[in-house]
Amino acid sequence: MGSPRAAIGFVLLACSSSPPPPDPLCLPGANGHVEAPPIHTPRWAFEPWLSKDYSSTDDTLGFVQGSIDRGIPVGVAVLDSPWETSYNTFTPDESPGRYHEFANLVSTLQSKGVRTVVWITEFVNYVSYDVELGAQTHYDGPAPGYDLADRCGFFVDQGHPYPWYKGTGGAIDFFNGSATAWWHAQQDKLLATGIGGYKVDFGDAYVTTDPVTTAAGPVPHQQYSEAYYEDLLAYAASKRPPGDFLTMVRGWDQSYGFAGRTYARPEHAPVVWAGDNRRDWIGVADVLNTSFMNAKLGYPMMGSDVGGYLNLDDKNLTGPEIPFDSLVFARWSEMGALMPLMQLHTRADLMPWTVPDHTDETVALYKYWATLHHELVPFMYSLAQETYAKRANGILRPIGGDGDWRYALGDAFFVAPILDATGIRDVVFPDAAKYYDWFAPSNDPVTGTLAQYDSSARERYPLFVREGAIVPMNVTTGQLDVLVYPTATSSSFTLYEDDDTTSVLSQSSAGNAVTIMLARAVKPTHLVVRIDATGTSVATLNGSPVTVTPDATSRTVAIDIPASPSVQTVVVTTN
Repeated sequence: MGSPRAAIGFVLLACSSSPPPPDPLCLPGANGHVEAPPIHTPRWAFEPWLSKDYSSTDDTLGFVQGSIDRGIPVGVAVLDSPWETSYNTFTPDESPGRYHEFANLVSTLQSKGVRTVVWITEFVNYVSYDVELGAQTHYDGPAPGYDLADRCGFFVDQGHPYPWYKGTGGAIDFFNGSATAWWHAQQDKLLATGIGGYKVDFGDAYVTTDPVTTAAGPVPHQQYSEAYYEDLLAYAASKRPPGDFLTMVRGWDQSYGFAGRTYARPEHAPVVWAGDNRRDWIGVADVLNTSFMNAKLGYPMMGSDVGGYLNLDDKNLTGPEIPFDSLVFARWSEMGALMPLMQLHTRADLMPWTVPDHTDETVALYKYWATLHHELVPFMYSLAQETYAKRANGILRPIGGDGDWRYALGDAFFVAPILDATGIRDVVFPDAAKYYDWFAPSNDPVTGTLAQYDSSARERYPLFVREGAIVPMNVTTGQLDVLVYPTATSSSFTLYEDDDTTSVLSQSSAGNAVTIMLARAVKPTHLVVRIDATGTSVATLNGSPVTVTPDATSRTVAIDIPASPSVQTVVVTTN
């Protein structure tokens, strides 16, 4: 029977005088390899996420309901570590005070429109512990399965036990078919509960050898890392309908003293996040740097832990505590909403309604931005699908560089992040196009540079819409809402419907007329069209007059269109 090495200070396991017969899974010939499916980020992943370090069934239901009761949208709840009986068993700890009635928790959340994602790594531990604030879990002995996996040679580097941030254990050999077959079998009962995904953390960084010794021989450490992330996605996704499961992984990342590198490959990364950032302005810049790197490397969906996960410097964990700053939290909420992934996750487990100051203001602000993020799901999801189909562009498109960090979301939005407590910065637009201030809708469009743009009020952020933008949104249940900012240069947007069929929306303007075409209208559609010209607007739908509702404050007109499988043409004329 295998054991941890005495040289690193652990007591050898006692061997029985009559070892058990070899487990069938130890025998050569098993093949646990599963091909990863084409990447697909589920639509629900673009909803706001909530996560806490140390939680339970009751606490999870409480903070989800706390959001719902305050009108704050939430689509995903992450059960971060610790949630298992040990590291890593894939078995929920259903003891009192922990995740009792786990399957019922998953189904209850799903009935509220919230999917469940659980944290995991590739280690099976001999010794396990938790260091999170409030964690009191005690683990007796090795994780169930450790002895078998060690005896069968399912770990890399001849079973060498590696210390990592949850204990000490062996790292699964993803080049060993018998090992992966066994590893997959451990997951089946958990996957049957209906969880929506794995948060696959960077345990591979703690395997310190390069190359790594595997059943296939020595392989570069990077190849081992990529196999780890591929396997956790591939097997779980194979047990579900296409596109129903995701993994949240590291793309490019640099933290805790590890050199910056890529972890999962883009094709094995439905969601990447910049994790373990300090909760101050340095952390804000770190997230932008990481997100820009991931965007340039071809990862379609990225975001961060809103508010900053760490109350310490990840480069100096023994240094002074970084105090909570509600202004940083507010600015991070705004930036987080304007990225494909918006996840609220702090080591202090703060919810907007539990921050120590500016509480009511923080709740209102977070609600506004989480709602906007929810409303932009059709826009974000469609851009992701186009990225996967064409392997081009992406959702978040970097424009600025170090110290600047301007970016676009698709062809529609331009963001100039707030980087310090003043809330004031120069906004330099990337081209000669006209841009509309999201927070000053009645203003004329702007070009060039806005010097010393003032976002000192917490609820204001440098967000602009580019002329030609077509933005499908979920504002009202049961219909599609579409914002249109006309320009003489025609533009179009490919909308991915709920069933992933596509509908093309397009616009162009000439003189005092704007023409908007919808290839079809799967749902009743509410068009909101920016009109810069003064005068009275009238509209036709396929040549017949329709009602126009003007709004002088936003300088828009609204037109309602019924659902139709045929082409719909709207012409708005301003006299």
